[in-house]
Amino acid sequence: MKPLERLAPVESLERYSGTIHELKISGWALLEYLIQPFLDQIRDVVDSLKPQKRRKEYVMSGKVIKAMAGVFGLALFLSIFLFGAVSVLAKAKPILVGAPVPRASAYGQNGERGLIMAVEEVNAAGGVNVGGTMRPIRLEIIDSRDEEPGVPTSSVLLAIEKLILQKKVDVVVGGPCMSECSIAAMDLFARYKKVDIVSIGTYTPTWDKKVAKNREKYKHSFRESGSVKWYIKEAIDLLAKMKSDFGFNKLFISIDDSLMCRKAAGIVQKLATKTGWEIVGFDKHPIGTTDYSAALTQCKKSGAQILFIWAYSPETSILLKQWADMEVPALPMGFIGAAEDPGFWKATNGKGAYTIVTLSETGCVPTNATPKAMPFFNNFKKRWGVEPRSTGCVSAYESIYVLKDAIERAGSLDRLKLIAALEKTNLPAVRGTIRFDQNHQIIYGYDPKTSVLGCWVQWQNGRRVQVFPEVAAMGKIQMPPWIKK
Repeated sequence: MKPLERLAPVESLERYSGTIHELKISGWALLEYLIQPFLDQIRDVVDSLKPQKRRKEYVMSGKVIKAMAGVFGLALFLSIFLFGAVSVLAKAKPILVGAPVPRASAYGQNGERGLIMAVEEVNAAGGVNVGGTMRPIRLEIIDSRDEEPGVPTSSVLLAIEKLILQKKVDVVVGGPCMSECSIAAMDLFARYKKVDIVSIGTYTPTWDKKVAKNREKYKHSFRESGSVKWYIKEAIDLLAKMKSDFGFNKLFISIDDSLMCRKAAGIVQKLATKTGWEIVGFDKHPIGTTDYSAALTQCKKSGAQILFIWAYSPETSILLKQWADMEVPALPMGFIGAAEDPGFWKATNGKGAYTIVTLSETGCVPTNATPKAMPFFNNFKKRWGVEPRSTGCVSAYESIYVLKDAIERAGSLDRLKLIAALEKTNLPAVRGTIRFDQNHQIIYGYDPKTSVLGCWVQWQNGRRVQVFPEVAAMGKIQMPPWIKK
């Protein structure tokens, strides 16, 4: 994937807010409405004059002079009053929202687009009501670079400190995405007493465990993105559904050889076994592998009905093309970075059909699970020219509305009031209803009225179709013709 062009931060109210533009239009409309009687009076006087005298005499008409004086006097008054009000609104102090984002990574690009779109919407609707004063949001995006190879955690923390100390941001949203960077940043937010809402990546269970150990110290930190604990539970629940629906009970696991993939796959293996699955094979391949035929041959011989994949390298698309070419009778599903992308179908020449992958967040594909899901999907596609990819698109977008909601209920940007308001969040959103648990972790579940939803899709006829959770499903799981049900 080519890196997305670096997106410009929201630099000015005039550029990103429709409020000023709309107020100017309404001001001109009101001006026209009020001066219309004077214009009508001028027209009546001029029309009453004989044609040959109009040019000579209408200028001297006392009625015309009075009408013209009324027009210009009223126009002058309204221009001062109405556009003075516009000037006041334009000068309203913006709420500075800092956003550390790894701009070279797919997840960073997802989050940046979501953040910008939400800020545009909020400002166009008038901004944020802070104790009776409407204030715009100004987004200060900095490249945290935390998903680039070789970038140390210390460099990521320096970028965050720049937002806090130089940009003087009021609150931080977005990244870092890398778990180790985000964990380290929690101490930074505690030291500077700055409210932070993680909304892109950082799925490690260590995050909420750290909050749980010292809730007072880490009270400034909230995680509005996901948690690998929930995503693994979703995977196990989906496997249980497939076991029930199709009678499957044999699993072959294939992973990238990385610490995160090894740990996560170990948990999946343990939980799947507890729920009646037989693990019939395990493949661990180096990141960047381009030939998976040996592992796929093993899978084919093992009798597996599910090929469970946990791999984020782009070369995984090659694995799935080879899976189709070899007609391996095991349905591929799992945490597959390449299959998240809307361009996956084209990249595999359609051979990625039937792949099931998690996108983490309901709203990335069409669904009627919540009233806000389809408008978000359509607006995102219209704004950026592409469908929402996966992780970060929805959660980063929602974080701006979570912040707006908390500020308005708090009536202030005071950090303690803002923290208290965030803890009481109960906000209908794209994924469902946003609430935080006692460790400031967003609550996932299967009821959009009390929690937010994940998103498992299957590639069908060139499209990503949501198949799980069932409350958000838009289609049924399909099997390739070479798999016997």
